[in-house]
Amino acid sequence: MCFSATASFSAAATLGLVGAISVGKASIWQERPLAAIPLVFAAQQTMEGGLWLTLGGAHLPVGPSLLANAFAFVALAVWPVYSPVALALVEPNRARRLIMLGLVTLGIIVACFGAMHTAIHPYAGCIVAHSIFYSNSAPYPHLMFGAYLVCTCLPPVLSSHKALRWFGIIVIGGFIAAALFYLRSRFSVFCFFAALASVTVYLHFATVRAASRLIGFSGDSSGTA
Repeated sequence: MCFSATASFSAAATLGLVGAISVGKASIWQERPLAAIPLVFAAQQTMEGGLWLTLGGAHLPVGPSLLANAFAFVALAVWPVYSPVALALVEPNRARRLIMLGLVTLGIIVACFGAMHTAIHPYAGCIVAHSIFYSNSAPYPHLMFGAYLVCTCLPPVLSSHKALRWFGIIVIGGFIAAALFYLRSRFSVFCFFAALASVTVYLHFATVRAASRLIGFSGDSSGTA
């Protein structure tokens, strides 16, 4: 997270718990990638917490370069594919699902570019105004970043499920806030808002399970009437 090691590790612990509960509520395999989204964010926040410590002078088994690039790899090469796949697997509307699946193809292109970009131009992290600033020797192309935002943010906004649409809205709002108020550390802040938004994944599963129980109860009642 973008404020301190304590904040990052606290976020990681919270998201880990939320993710574990969400995975437990997933009743079919198609729901598990979506349910695991908070767990992936928890891993990212753990990486950034470790980066805070190493930048502060702590000696860890892994160095700041490895932590910064692991964080960047998940952000740039995992999310562009993971987001549309996870949302498409639980989308009941055929037209919306086809759009999401189309975004998977674009996401693969974006992810391959992100992985190569990170490998050829490794990132370094430094603390700037109580935030972590990620930089490398080559700016990320604007066109590719636009495609990245489409792949990561559009699938939840397109979802038929209300809680998942809120997920997308919060992520987009986080990007706008990061771009306006945290220009140098927007990479870290954007991921922070996205991590917070992933709590809505739990709300989705809680809502779906409650609706299923209600339908089941109604069915039992009508069967005994």
